[in-house]
Amino acid sequence: MTLEQTNDLQRVKIFNALADEKRINIIRILSQEENCPRCTDIGRSLGISKSNGSYHLKILSDAQLVTIKREGVTKYVSLNTEMFKQYLPGFLATL
Repeated sequence: MTLEQTNDLQRVKIFNALADEKRINIIRILSQEENCPRCTDIGRSLGISKSNGSYHLKILSDAQLVTIKREGVTKYVSLNTEMFKQYLPGFLATL
């Protein structure tokens, strides 16, 4: 597999992840946060269930758009700004 094909597969993951309004809202929330919020806080902000929030965060994580770090039983989420810079330069500024 060539580097170009690898990049194309990553692009497909990214665009599939961003093809949902809730996930775009998650990206919007994260782009405005100074600290890493808890995963449950993201779901609460959107008014969605814990399982629904986990589902959307997993898709974003699989596309490497967010990073989820665990501390004990608590999970914190942050944007992977490097992926946005590489594949979607300027996207975060439009939110």
